[in-house]
Amino acid sequence: MKQIVVPIDFSDNSNNALQYAKTLFSSEICTFYLLNVYISNPSNLLSKEYNDSILTEMSQESEKNLKILLNKTNKENDNNHHNFEIVSRANTLVNAINHMLNTKKIDFITMGAKGTKGMFLGSNTVKVINGVENCPLLVVPQSYIPKKPSLIAFSTNFKRTFVRDELNPLIDIALSNHSKINIARIMIEEYLNDYQKVNKETLKVLFKDLDYIFCKIDVETSETNALKEFATQTESDLIALVHHKHNFFQKLMEEDVVDKITFNSPLPLLILPELKLKETAK
Repeated sequence: MKQIVVPIDFSDNSNNALQYAKTLFSSEICTFYLLNVYISNPSNLLSKEYNDSILTEMSQESEKNLKILLNKTNKENDNNHHNFEIVSRANTLVNAINHMLNTKKIDFITMGAKGTKGMFLGSNTVKVINGVENCPLLVVPQSYIPKKPSLIAFSTNFKRTFVRDELNPLIDIALSNHSKINIARIMIEEYLNDYQKVNKETLKVLFKDLDYIFCKIDVETSETNALKEFATQTESDLIALVHHKHNFFQKLMEEDVVDKITFNSPLPLLILPELKLKETAK
């Protein structure tokens, strides 16, 4: 059984992320945790009683709206394998998710990508990417119409070794949805070095039960644009990558706002967490 956290702020954006998760895992036995967080910053100018009353009011509002959403979701649900639970927390989103990871066996986080001024990744999404470890994250664009992925673009530069535990979430999604995988090699260099060749052979072993092909992407302007164009041209339905210091996604997280705007992905992202390895990339 899979356990999936879906952060909810009662917007169309978070509702679309929930619909995508239901679609992606339609063949799986799942419990979806609908998580709403709220924070009241106590004011020193107001009495403790008044601050407490504000917090109580926010708690009641969160619980009420979650129950309305749960009732609606259960009425619309036609999948006997899916169960839904609500969670309301007076906390930050990152802290609330990390608490759930520590208390439950969470397999995926699925959240909407609510960016501003043309940006794909909103501030909450970036905080979760940087503040939550060891859990795969699915990021769903607000305008994306949920559907099962028939083709997944997996981005890599082969600069670090692959391990099964790291790739298992991607493998599970591909198998359960009968998805093909295009392994997109995004590199400035023309050829793989010996270390990268070993990593490529390792990936072949790990993907032995999947339908996949290797593709080389020429980088003309930037790695982010190259991946976007590749995913669009191949009519991919999902982009997957490992979030580690040797790939372009980490660079993207460190770039300024102008560069981040260029990665306005029209597709959902599957961000796989990096597992700490004894061997360092070369």
